[in-house]
Amino acid sequence: MPPSTTHERGKPRRGSETRKRKASLGFRASPEEQAQIQATADRAGLTLSSYIRSRALEKPTTRAVRRPPVATAQLAQLLGMLGAAGGAVQRIAGLPDASAAAEAEAQAALAAIRQAASAILQALGKRAHDY
Repeated sequence: MPPSTTHERGKPRRGSETRKRKASLGFRASPEEQAQIQATADRAGLTLSSYIRSRALEKPTTRAVRRPPVATAQLAQLLGMLGAAGGAVQRIAGLPDASAAAEAEAQAALAAIRQAASAILQALGKRAHDY
């Protein structure tokens, strides 16, 4: 193997040892500035390093978006929570000792959960499922 891909001891190099970007640059920022920069990077769907690199260079060399923006991640998490709540409501409605009024309330709650889930899916740019 060429020397650039192995250590002196013959072991293959790890990813962090073969990266092209080896220099670490830094600057001081107030906590407010740091929070603002991190929030902007999150909204752009970039890591902090990628965001700062893209803003500092005339020709950004950042990778494609590697993670969803914060709002998208939060909506996806909320969608999962709604699914869990809907499952719990269905289990409660299916109990043998449930009254007709409890069954009707459970069905109304399920309809509201489905409507909220459809709105979240639409906000995420996905097609809502037909129930």
